[in-house]
Amino acid sequence: MGDLDEMLNQASQAAQGMPAIINGKDLMAMTFPEPAWVVDNIIPAGMTILAGPPKKGKSWLALELALAVCNGGYFLGRKAQAGRVLFCALEDSPRRFKDRLQKQGWTAAALENLDVIFGRDFQRLFGKQNGLAAFTAFIAAGDYSLVIVDTISRAFHIRDWNDAAQVTSILSPLQEATSESGANLLCLDHHKKRNGFDPNPIEDIMGSVSKSGVADTILGLYKESGKPGAKLAVVGRDVEECTIDLRFDAFAGCWVETARNDSLTDAQNETIRTIERLGGFATLADLVNATNRNRGTLYRELVNLQDKGLVTYDGKCWKTTLKATDATDATDATDATDATD
Repeated sequence: MGDLDEMLNQASQAAQGMPAIINGKDLMAMTFPEPAWVVDNIIPAGMTILAGPPKKGKSWLALELALAVCNGGYFLGRKAQAGRVLFCALEDSPRRFKDRLQKQGWTAAALENLDVIFGRDFQRLFGKQNGLAAFTAFIAAGDYSLVIVDTISRAFHIRDWNDAAQVTSILSPLQEATSESGANLLCLDHHKKRNGFDPNPIEDIMGSVSKSGVADTILGLYKESGKPGAKLAVVGRDVEECTIDLRFDAFAGCWVETARNDSLTDAQNETIRTIERLGGFATLADLVNATNRNRGTLYRELVNLQDKGLVTYDGKCWKTTLKATDATDATDATDATDATD
C-alpha cells in the first residue's frame, strides 16, 4: 500500500510540473498562488470537518454556509466564495429541509445554485460497493464550489470509526477528489461525550483521530446545555486558530457572531456601501433585492448600525450618516480611545 501511495504522490507532483525530489533553493525560487478561501479567514479551500454534539445546531450552521456560497454573500459576517452547492441532507426529510430554507429566507437566485440529495436517494446512488468511487466521480462532474455531507457517518458505513485504516480509506479519496475537482468539502460529524467545557476540536471528534489528520480544517461547535450562546473553534493547516462567539437567531434560523467590540464586520460595511450605491437611502426591500441576503438578518444588522449611529431610519427608508470607510475609521478611533481609558 505504501508503494502505491508513493507512486500516486509522484504522479500528482509530476502533473503539477514538479519533480518528486526538489532542491530547497529551487523550491524557494518558486511562486505559488495565494490560498483560496471558502469563507475569508476561517474556512480555507479543501476538506473541512464541522463537529459538535447532536441537536446543537450544526445543520443550521452548514445550511447558513450553503446560503452564503449560493448567493455570494456573507457567513458570520465574512465574505464567502460564490458558487454552486451540493447538500447531502442525510438526516433530514424533504419537508424539514424545505422549512429550514424558508426560515432562512433563501432567494430564488440562491436556490438555483443549490442541489440537494436526501438519504434514501444517496444510498441508492452511492451506497453500493463502489459507492465512494461513484460519489467522487459525481462531485468531479458537478461543477460544485462546495459539497456538504450531513453527516459523514450516514453517508459511508464503516463498522468501526475508531479504526484508523478504515476511516482513512474513506476520507482520503474524498479529500483528494475535491482537491482535484476544485470543489470544497464540508463533512458534518459528532463529538465524543465530554467532561467539562474545554474545547479541543481535534481530539473531540468522535472516532479515530485520523479524521482530523485527513481534514484540512476542523470546526468545533460547542454549546453548554442550559446556557445561551455557543462557541465555534477553528483550527487547521492554513487558518489562524481562533474561537468565535455565537448566538442562535431562532427567528432567522441562523447563527450570528456575538459582537466583541464596536468595529464593523465586512457584511456591515457592505450594507453601508449598498445604501450609498442606492443614493444614500433605501428601504429594507431595496436592500434585500440588492444583496440577496436574509431579510431578518439584514434588518437586525441595520438596527445594530443604527445603535452605532451609522444609519438612521425615518419610518420608511434607511439612510447613511457616514460613508463605509469613514465608519470604519470612526469605530477604529473609538476602539483606540477605549483601549487607553
